[in-house]
Amino acid sequence: MNGQSIDYQELLFAFQQGAVQLINEKKELNQINVFPVSDGDTGSNLASLMQTILEETKDESTSVIDVLEKIADASLLGARGNSGIIFAQYFNGIYNNLLLQEEKDSVASFVKSVKLAIKEAYQAISNPVEGTIITVIRTWAEALNDDEQIHGHGLEKLLPKALTEAEQALKNTTKQLKILQRNQVVDAGAKGFYIFIEGFTRAFVNKQTAVKTMIQDDDSVKIEVSESRHSNAVKPNYRYCTEILLEQVTQTKEEIQEKLSTYGDSLIVAVNRGKARIHIHSNQPDQVLSYLNTIGQPVQQKADDMLLQYQVNTHKKAPIALVTDSIADLPAEYVLSNQIHVLPMNILIGNTSYIDKVTIQSHQFFELNKNQSERATSAQPTLKTIENLFSFLETKYEAILVITVAEKLSGTFHTVKEAAKRMTSSSTRIEVIDSKQNSAAQGLLVMRANEWIQAGLPFDELVKQVEIKRNQFKILVSVDNLDPMIDSGRIPQFIGKIAKKVNLKPIVSLNGEGEGKLSNFAFSLEKNEIKVLQQLKKLQEKNNIKRYAVIHANAQGRATHWESKLIEQFGFEPNYMMDISTVIAMSAGQGSVAVAVEIEESGD
Repeated sequence: MNGQSIDYQELLFAFQQGAVQLINEKKELNQINVFPVSDGDTGSNLASLMQTILEETKDESTSVIDVLEKIADASLLGARGNSGIIFAQYFNGIYNNLLLQEEKDSVASFVKSVKLAIKEAYQAISNPVEGTIITVIRTWAEALNDDEQIHGHGLEKLLPKALTEAEQALKNTTKQLKILQRNQVVDAGAKGFYIFIEGFTRAFVNKQTAVKTMIQDDDSVKIEVSESRHSNAVKPNYRYCTEILLEQVTQTKEEIQEKLSTYGDSLIVAVNRGKARIHIHSNQPDQVLSYLNTIGQPVQQKADDMLLQYQVNTHKKAPIALVTDSIADLPAEYVLSNQIHVLPMNILIGNTSYIDKVTIQSHQFFELNKNQSERATSAQPTLKTIENLFSFLETKYEAILVITVAEKLSGTFHTVKEAAKRMTSSSTRIEVIDSKQNSAAQGLLVMRANEWIQAGLPFDELVKQVEIKRNQFKILVSVDNLDPMIDSGRIPQFIGKIAKKVNLKPIVSLNGEGEGKLSNFAFSLEKNEIKVLQQLKKLQEKNNIKRYAVIHANAQGRATHWESKLIEQFGFEPNYMMDISTVIAMSAGQGSVAVAVEIEESGD
């Protein structure tokens, strides 16, 4: 066998065709995905990985080692989900071991590296479970490395037998895990690996191209969730499926695993050449990212709400899905218990992008931002993020209502509208409404819409009522420092600078179109507070105040003081008091306190 070598172009072709084959089968993999969590996205996660491999291997390669290096780098970049990260660690293991071989293009070296990489794939998992992807990887690699078969043969003679062994190992997964046996399916990740190897083998041995075409360039891999969820779905132990890609990593895989093991389960860590891909199920994704920030540079992250998905799958509360963005300030418990879907805003601090209210909270923002030379910025949810959510919701609901932050304050409304237009093949109705509000005023509008949905209001009437009602919400913000609002453009610069120059403390609110405005200037926070209470009293005298909320930017003491004053004035407690969203905290500044109210005009 030592005289046999691998044609790097044939090897690259095989990897690419294996990737295409897996992308073609992503829908089936989603449908059989029940372990470790029945979240129906294994196929889409693996397809995302394979698409990245295809994109990163477009440029011409020059050798076997060059091919494997590109595959390894692409794998860390594109890995998603448990199986995707195990895939990535395995491919990186093959590359790392091939680097150590004397003949880097020989069949013997490749086969040896394939077997040695098994150890690295197992090490990526904090608690390896047999009957999953790792079992099929090991079976295939060991069959490929059967000493009695390899002498004098090229790789095309070894691959078919190894594929047969992998197929049998895949079938056996049904017997190895009770949850697979109950659902009478094979493990989705294991089947994903088998499909890849099947395409790889056909391409290498028979020069056969995958039957189906690759996905279109303008149709990036979506998270497609099958409508047929399994009745045996188990409630997740932790809420968020969190994934982070790190660069400039300073710790070993073992050190990262030891530290993160206290934050959740399903921990998988893949590390190679200064990069790391981390997957963990956790209730504290913000703490996970906070630690990872100390050992590297986060460049990608996502956090899927598995608990909300589970609740929708097992006990959907209404036929209409209610969606908002993370600028809407509502208690996390209310959002979850009422199955409200939130599109997260993105926060960029330095070189790191955070997910609002998931991987960063407003109190953490002020600590992280204080030593930054550049102003932190925010960005609306990406088109792909919105399309992914709609792809999930359309399989579960008859209609979708989205209530966004004011169009005058963010591009979110237009991005969501564009995503809704693209859902041309969906029979699910989607309506997108500009709340003309933000923060807790937007949150209270979402709360009212939710009550109408729970009461069974027809969709057309619901849309009509929300559009009428949105002008009956007000928010009054007491700001200590106007710089953040001036810098972010939330208030006109010339007015803000004049107010700042004479040390005025204005009340900040929104006009009827959702634009920021200043009013009732005072020379101290104490007098500013008095003016807020006076303005709210006038509102109460003119219109009945149905509900209200108090929010703050790292100013719990001041907010509690306001709460007691408002209880005395209104005669009832607020619906909630909470930290402000990170995006609003960026513009309102530390120490800000706000009150949002819903009024009922005469005749309501």
